[in-house]
Amino acid sequence: MIGGGVFSWLERDAELEHQQKNRFLYDEMRDLYEFDKCSDEIFKTMEFCKNQKQFNAVLEEFLERNGNEMQDHKKWTFFGSAFFVSTLITTLGFGNFHPRTPGGQMFTVIFGLIGIPVMGYVLSSVGRGMVSTLMPVCKKLETQTRQLVVLSILMIIFILMGGLLFKNLEGWSFLEACYFSTCTLMTVGFGDYLPSYNLSRLCTTIFILFGLGTAASFIALLQIQVQIRGEHFAKHLDSWYGAITNDGAQPGAAGVSLRDQQHSANL
Repeated sequence: MIGGGVFSWLERDAELEHQQKNRFLYDEMRDLYEFDKCSDEIFKTMEFCKNQKQFNAVLEEFLERNGNEMQDHKKWTFFGSAFFVSTLITTLGFGNFHPRTPGGQMFTVIFGLIGIPVMGYVLSSVGRGMVSTLMPVCKKLETQTRQLVVLSILMIIFILMGGLLFKNLEGWSFLEACYFSTCTLMTVGFGDYLPSYNLSRLCTTIFILFGLGTAASFIALLQIQVQIRGEHFAKHLDSWYGAITNDGAQPGAAGVSLRDQQHSANL
């Protein structure tokens, strides 16, 4: 709440000013090549005017896609700023927008240093709570195996639920929505798929809060399992190598000893 209020106060005016500059640049570019009589009835159906209209649309889409927005996407309103805060303190960093003002950049540093450790504690607590709630379901398994099973089930549930949720909110395909959910849970944050509505951003923030703790616990437990298996494999490999080395050295050693004995006898 604090981050949403402060960032919207620091960045909203700069966002509107940046948008107006982009619009002015786009209009200036159009003045250089545009034929202003294309709106007249006599020229409207000409191939040149049709191509000009298509080129205008392509140029505007290109500028929008590369961060030179000419429409007000309301990124730095209160809800947009709160969504930015959620990506900052969870280290997701989708990269779709960033503070432009010196005050916003300074506040990002301070807020990140304070918020990231706090959010890490919150996410770990949420993850532990969800795992401990579901642990009694698999009583027959060992504790660590049970944890891995529970976390795997939770990860699948979160990915599928995220797929259904964002499919309906954003109009993506189910695969695209599951892809976005998985990248979010793994804190990859490519930024190729992003929530674009306030409701979708709010749902993403809640999804991050509950899902990221589970994903972090799952990855940490997998890391422990990989480390244990790796050390076990390394011990077997070391003993196998030692056995081969000793077997290869014994005949040679015996041969040298025999030759020494024969040499001594000859002498």
